[in-house]
Amino acid sequence: MSSERSKSIDKPTATTTDSTKDYPTNKCMRILYTRSLLCSAIYFALAYFVQGITDIASGFVNLPLQTILKDKLQLSPSQMGTFFFSCTVTWSIKPLYGILSDFVPICGYHRLVYLLITTALNLCAWIALYFAPTEYNYLLIFCVLAAFSLAFNDVLIDALMISLGRPLALIGTLQGIQQTSAKLASTISQIPAGILASSSSTTLQYNNNQTINNHTMKILRNHQNSNKNIFLITSICPIILFFATLIAVRERRRKFNKNNFAQTWSILSGIFQYKRFWIITIFLFVYSASPQLKTALFYYQRDILQFNPFYVSILNTTYNGCGILSALIYLSVFSHHPTKRVLRIAIVMRLFAIASYLFATDKITSIFVAIFTGFCSEITNLALLHLAAKSCPKNIEGTLFALFVSCINFGAAIGDWLGSIIYEYLGFIALIIIAIAWIGTTILATCHIGEHGIISTHGDDDDESNDKYHYCDVVEKRIDAAENGELNDIDTNSSTG
Repeated sequence: MSSERSKSIDKPTATTTDSTKDYPTNKCMRILYTRSLLCSAIYFALAYFVQGITDIASGFVNLPLQTILKDKLQLSPSQMGTFFFSCTVTWSIKPLYGILSDFVPICGYHRLVYLLITTALNLCAWIALYFAPTEYNYLLIFCVLAAFSLAFNDVLIDALMISLGRPLALIGTLQGIQQTSAKLASTISQIPAGILASSSSTTLQYNNNQTINNHTMKILRNHQNSNKNIFLITSICPIILFFATLIAVRERRRKFNKNNFAQTWSILSGIFQYKRFWIITIFLFVYSASPQLKTALFYYQRDILQFNPFYVSILNTTYNGCGILSALIYLSVFSHHPTKRVLRIAIVMRLFAIASYLFATDKITSIFVAIFTGFCSEITNLALLHLAAKSCPKNIEGTLFALFVSCINFGAAIGDWLGSIIYEYLGFIALIIIAIAWIGTTILATCHIGEHGIISTHGDDDDESNDKYHYCDVVEKRIDAAENGELNDIDTNSSTG
């Protein structure tokens, strides 16, 4: 690893004045108290706000896109699940993005240039969706491009966040800020998205069911143009993020060092020999791969409960609004508690949240269910992200955190696809029962989770009676040794010990 550190927002500069101040013990107040931390937090919040708008799976474009796929292209639940799986699978190869940004700089920059390129690609994808015909293949290709660029961008933002938050013990706080910002963006965009989706649904019903005259055809064409405006509106977000990145991110140029690349790759590959790494990876994947209700719930609300897209957007707004509240609660309360305790509470909350969908039988009960499930879901999401972040050794946090999060994303993509298939062939109640049974079994795995991720297990290569030699510490020692040219000595000592 290069001993020269980049000067970016992930490395706040401590001034003489800052060092003499008595910072508040409250982590949120510490961010407000320090100018460099505040600027970094604002940038992270903006980046995740843009992500909340442009995310195909849950953002501004999601509901209108679902409506087009269902009403115009006549996709079944399993077919729509396959479409979104194809889009979100780009979030499952995030370690590749992390490897590129950590090990292969562009023009000497590890973060800045990649951020600008991925943001520009995201902009191109939305503009292409606006001009391309509304056909399955075009939608799939450009939606995959939009999801890919956003996922790559997310890796870079997370790497900056962990580099800043870990030495200051602010990971949980910054994650809370990011997720709150993303939820806020998703929440305020749902009603406008519902209006556009409703006009799309009305247009498609005319096209499919009625004979229309020239005047009506002109009106419908105007509706269709307004539906595609959602892609043009979404393209504003990457433009804002592009200029914010130019302003906020500062990084020193560094030459590519082949020796450092080989040493770091050796360290990274050495992680795979630790049982604790595999335990947390498998846990994150299996938990996230439980059958999801997202696509199935959309069809259930539209076909069984007979909700129009606008009312679905109201439910989504309620759901996301409660998610913001739960993120704030996690930020102020849960982020300071032991990881194992928070994770167990989150799993139990998710079990009750899934079971509550059995009571969603009309508009009123669906509102109450959206409130409860929205509150529970974000705490579960933040608990998983906090566990993943705490299990990342320093200096390779970008790649390893991306690996953990990719397990979550890939599991969630598979879970939504499985959920859509189960709903199509077995029904909504069967889907809920299977999801509860699946998630309930994962609570047993929390017995192996400690304060810093995975606790020692009997017979592990670096086993100790306590968590003093957590695998993160072992890997970090390997990194320090590699920087001093002592990697072979450490390997010898580890194998004999």
